[in-house]
Amino acid sequence: MSSITQEQTERLVQFSRRQLWFVLVFLLLLGGASLLDMLFPVHLPRLAVLPVCLAIGLAMQAALPRKAKGVDFSSASPAMRALRNDELRQLAQAKAFRNGFFVLLAYPPVCAFALTWLAVAQPLAVLVASGAWLGAVVFLASLLWHDR
Repeated sequence: MSSITQEQTERLVQFSRRQLWFVLVFLLLLGGASLLDMLFPVHLPRLAVLPVCLAIGLAMQAALPRKAKGVDFSSASPAMRALRNDELRQLAQAKAFRNGFFVLLAYPPVCAFALTWLAVAQPLAVLVASGAWLGAVVFLASLLWHDR
C-alpha cells in the first residue's frame, strides 16, 4: 500500500467537495424546474427542460477528475475510504442529517398553510415532492457548510 501525500489528500478532498457542489446545483435546477412545472403547468413546460439538460451536462463533467497524477479517485480506493471515514467528515454528516431532519419536520405544516392560499391542482404532490427535494438540498448545503 502506498502512502498518500498531503497534496494528494487535498486533491481528493477538493474532488469530493466539487462533486457535492455539482450535485447540489443539479438538485437546485432540477427541483426548481419541477416545482415550476407543478405550480405553473401551462406556462413553462418547455422552458423547464433547458436548465435540466444543462445541469445533467455539468454533473457529468464534474464526475470526471481533472488531473489524476498518481491519485486514485475510485470509490474503492483506500484513500477515498479514509476520506469517508474521517471523523470530521462523519461529524459534518451527522450535523447535516440533523439539519435536514429538522427541516423535514418543520416544512409540511408551513407548506400546507402556503398551499391553502394558493390554487394548486395537486397540493399533496407538491408537498411531498418539494419536501423531499428540500430535505436533500438542506442536507447537501449543510454538509458543504460543516465540512472542512
